[in-house]
Amino acid sequence: MKKIFSFLILAVLSPLAAQELNLVEKNAPEKVTFAQPFTLSYGVSHTPDYQVKVDEQSLSRDFEIQTQSVQQNSAGTATFTFTVLPFTLGKSTFTATFLLIQNGKTAATLEEPVYITVSPAKTFNDKNFREIRAPQIPAGWLTWLLAALAALAFITVVYVWRKKMQEKSLSVHQAPEDTRPSDEIAFSKIDALLNSGLWEQQQYKLFYITLSDILREYLWRRFQIDASADTSAELLRRIKNIPEISPLLFALRSFLNSGDLVKFAKAVPEEDVRNKDVQILRKIIRETSPKEILPEGQEGAK
Repeated sequence: MKKIFSFLILAVLSPLAAQELNLVEKNAPEKVTFAQPFTLSYGVSHTPDYQVKVDEQSLSRDFEIQTQSVQQNSAGTATFTFTVLPFTLGKSTFTATFLLIQNGKTAATLEEPVYITVSPAKTFNDKNFREIRAPQIPAGWLTWLLAALAALAFITVVYVWRKKMQEKSLSVHQAPEDTRPSDEIAFSKIDALLNSGLWEQQQYKLFYITLSDILREYLWRRFQIDASADTSAELLRRIKNIPEISPLLFALRSFLNSGDLVKFAKAVPEEDVRNKDVQILRKIIRETSPKEILPEGQEGAK
């Protein structure tokens, strides 16, 4: 009887003891630079025949995930690697939660926070620099001061006069509202941007700012989403549940990451990268624009 009782206890406790999920190794930098991609990796050990996944909802919102991958080293070990962009200055926490799953059920969880300091991009503002020139007071400074004040007053008067004239002109000649479909407006603005000469003048930052504004204006016209003041991460969180856009989230993330690198990290994009981003934007507009509904009986004709 004792043997049977012991066997039953082992049969009940063995599955519970076997459900293990542990951190073996964690590699992450302590300090990173704002808007510069870096890599984190986690090595985990787990019960064989179980699957380990990352809980996407647990990933920190202070970082933009560029890529993530998993390598199964053996039946019971795996390495998860993330390439991320930091967009919050100061001390931030990157958190990843791992789930041990079998038959669609979560048997165990493992949460691993990483504390990272995000510093500003390097500039030429060095505290060790100091002014060594002697102070100079220009001759006749009072005359120059009066002349500067007179010039400032003149500029102010001219500015106020021109502003009133412009307001009067706009009140008389109000520009008609663009009533074209949202996708047609967006496509025409993309073509105008490509023909503007900004890329040829190496105005890459202004080019990508305008390209991003075309997307945000399209989202407003098409879905009434005001994303004009959103960061890339905020924009992705806001639109991820829109049925028309959810299949395009990966492409949209790539588009926004390219723009952020140019606008904030001063990256110089290659022409093929620009072409890829323009094609992504065209695809997003084309696949989310309202489809034409044909009259009954004409579907086959088209």
